[in-house]
Amino acid sequence: MEEFSRILVPVDGSDASLKALDTAVLLARASGAVLDILTVAYFASETDTEHLVSWLPESVTRPIGPVVHEALSHAEAHVRGVVPYELHERTGTPAEEILRFAEEHGREPIVIGGRGLGRVEGLLFGSVSQEVTEQAKGTVIVVK
Repeated sequence: MEEFSRILVPVDGSDASLKALDTAVLLARASGAVLDILTVAYFASETDTEHLVSWLPESVTRPIGPVVHEALSHAEAHVRGVVPYELHERTGTPAEEILRFAEEHGREPIVIGGRGLGRVEGLLFGSVSQEVTEQAKGTVIVVK
């Protein structure tokens, strides 16, 4: 098995990303690697407002700061004391930022959760894990 010095694991608080985190922890323990735990939000938390009235659902309009903080806090609690790790936040399109991060950090392997979209949904919407898998220049492990 190739030994990794760092492993990138993007998290968003979903069950799929937690499964990916579990797999990344196993790989990190086996190879002595440091985990780079990354969360990506479409908008910066500086754009959060407390009293936003909108016709859009709360899942779209809710403040992003707490969501990002919760995803990172949950991931950190999951790995604290188990493996060395660093937490990272980015703003932008998730797949693009994950790929950019990996490129900036030596194309470290990426362990990412698969959403498990059906054929129709996958065809219409694609997925972050699919885009990362197709465009990454290094190793990608998709965990379902």
